Amino acid sequence: MESSRTARALLLGGDASLSSLLADVLGELGIALELDGPGLEARPDLVLMHVERGEGIHRLLARARELTRHGPLIVLVPFADERLVQLALRLGAQDCFALGRPLEELRRMMRAHLPDAWGSTLTSSGGAVPPSSGDDS
Repeated sequence: MESSRTARALLLGGDASLSSLLADVLGELGIALELDGPGLEARPDLVLMHVERGEGIHRLLARARELTRHGPLIVLVPFADERLVQLALRLGAQDCFALGRPLEELRRMMRAHLPDAWGSTLTSSGGAVPPSSGDDS
């Protein structure tokens, strides 16, 4: 079944520069990027969380779970901080992307986590197991 609805991603914890970059990259894929705030009306299809240190991850994950009960939670980390990646995955993130990596990896990751938007399933480049393709909605 094909849907004309635009997929929506929410960014938590990012600055204006990161949100601009992500809006461009996701826009190329047909995914609208939104920022957390009072104007947020509907649940996003997935949540991107920018985490620079482990201390902030608990708060962002709690907020992400409030906003999307079943959508993928993807953590954006600075560089390839393996300790932070493992912490994020252990706490429930479905995938991680290290900023500074090629943006094509982020595009593949988005396609893997939102396969219904493109009608195909790709392997995630981030290292975590993609969510099942079951229809839980």
